[in-house]
Amino acid sequence: MPVIAQKCIEAIRLQVDLADAVGPYVPLKRVGKSWKGLSPFTNEKTPSFYVHPDKGFYKCFSTGKGGDIFTFFMEVENLSFPEAIEFIARRFNIPIEYDGKGPDKAALSIRKQLFDVHAFCVEWFHKQFMESTEAEPIRDYWQTKRGFSLDAAERWKIGYAPAGREPLLKALLARNTPIEVLAKSGLFFGGEDVRDPSRLLARFRGRLMIPIRDVQGRPVAFTARQLDVTPQDDPAREAKYVNSPETYLFNKGKLLFGLDHARTHIPERGTFLLVEGQLDAIRCWENGVHTAIAPQGTALTEDQLELLRRYDPSTIEVLLDGDKAGRAAALRSIPLAFKVGLELAFLPLPEKTDPDDLFREHGASALENLRKSAQSPLQLIVSTQLPPGSRPTAREKTQCMHTLFEHIQLIQSEVEKDDLLNTAASLLKADPLAVHRDFREWKGKQVKPQSVKTKPEANGTPHSSRTSAQLLTCAEGELLWLLFNFSEYTQTVAEIIDHEWIETEQMEGRMLSRLLAEVREGLYEGPGSLNELLETSEERTFIADLQTKELQLDEPHLVITECITRIHRKFLKKALGQVNQQILNADSTNGEDLLLMRERKELYKQLNHSFELKPAEAGE
Repeated sequence: MPVIAQKCIEAIRLQVDLADAVGPYVPLKRVGKSWKGLSPFTNEKTPSFYVHPDKGFYKCFSTGKGGDIFTFFMEVENLSFPEAIEFIARRFNIPIEYDGKGPDKAALSIRKQLFDVHAFCVEWFHKQFMESTEAEPIRDYWQTKRGFSLDAAERWKIGYAPAGREPLLKALLARNTPIEVLAKSGLFFGGEDVRDPSRLLARFRGRLMIPIRDVQGRPVAFTARQLDVTPQDDPAREAKYVNSPETYLFNKGKLLFGLDHARTHIPERGTFLLVEGQLDAIRCWENGVHTAIAPQGTALTEDQLELLRRYDPSTIEVLLDGDKAGRAAALRSIPLAFKVGLELAFLPLPEKTDPDDLFREHGASALENLRKSAQSPLQLIVSTQLPPGSRPTAREKTQCMHTLFEHIQLIQSEVEKDDLLNTAASLLKADPLAVHRDFREWKGKQVKPQSVKTKPEANGTPHSSRTSAQLLTCAEGELLWLLFNFSEYTQTVAEIIDHEWIETEQMEGRMLSRLLAEVREGLYEGPGSLNELLETSEERTFIADLQTKELQLDEPHLVITECITRIHRKFLKKALGQVNQQILNADSTNGEDLLLMRERKELYKQLNHSFELKPAEAGE
């Protein structure tokens, strides 16, 4: 992500009155120098939300939440810190400046131009759909075969990509769009290094165009639906749906279609409705179900679920197609949701039925009937392995129980694990005590992670004293503590770790990423120098708690090495998971699957890479 200059952040603090920023969300009344209103974070009848513009912070006494202008928008709009800065800057017309020591300014300029290109293309494709003679049969297809109105096409900016090779290119060149930007936009074949516009071939031709937007509602990509007029020489002619490739703006595994729309409706129901395709989601919205979202034509990813978790939904309702593939996709989502900590409810569709059929025939009321027969994740697993009406053998029940164990062990909460084990016993009609005992025995037989490699003493005991008080629960937290307490290693660690390895969804990862960024820029002067980068009281509390931990460690370089290895391998395994999913959906006709398999082979090679940090390197 681009590094926003600190002076820009401070300019926003100084220029934007906090009461003015909060006003559209909360009706405020002046109380002395402060303002008071009902909490935007919970339902209450007595105002407990205070805004102090002169001091630049707010406090909600009913929920305990508080912070500055940035944390307010992070809370109410569910944005990351950089997203909140961009959101406020756009709203109050403040130019964003980037740190000269951050990313290449040319790359930032390209990113900005790519947003502009996609915004233009949304309108251009939509105009072709609504007005062009060529699109007349497409408008008929939209209304007659798909059963949508032209008003719906207007609302969601549905478009049409002309079948010709040049219309879009000419329209963009007429706007003086640089060739470099066009080549990196994902809208054309030809490669990112092409410099001759005649070598650019429109990626989408003769297709229905559905804009894909990021969480802030900015167009970043397209999904293109095959039509009868899709040219035969289209490299992806046989693919029913084609997505934009990954670009500076678009990573399909980290974005959900419709989330920009659905997130604003979460307070109404508290649940997201996960459907399979973009048109399914639009059908839901047209029927008043505004929390519908869809993955980008691939299996659901952990990153996408982590994104949903930011909005604190009570449940993710899963309404996938009623065929074998839809059921398999539902089953694949369970371990990811358990790991992330999200509650799933599966709404069963009849065989050969999809959400689009359901809503077209029965409207939104059909959803309520499905909710009455919703299945929990464990119920879905059991009903798949032991179909209702069957008479499973003891061996089959044991195999099913072990499958349940594999999922339950991903749960973090011991209380929730116990509850799920009791549920498993009920579903399998087994003794709960026996199931709990079998789970403990099964868990004991699983492969345990290797402990830190240490050099043995002469008597064979480990030299490092990572003893009874293990450091922290994750590698990022451990590494933070180690760098706070053994600062002579910070520069070496910053040179080894790539920022992409670090998962920043959790507090530990965010803080580690910021620390290493400061080290790389030569700005780190110890834990105290992070204070200016701490944006919330939660972050300040976390860092303070971390600094107060006292643990004995004789050979920190060995534990630091282990932490780096764990972070690296976690990144690689996640990348492997994404590549494997892409391979399943890859087009073998254009060699895409071969490229992905080479990428997978390289990732496996990297898994064997070992790091070595020596005491002699301290201070270098």
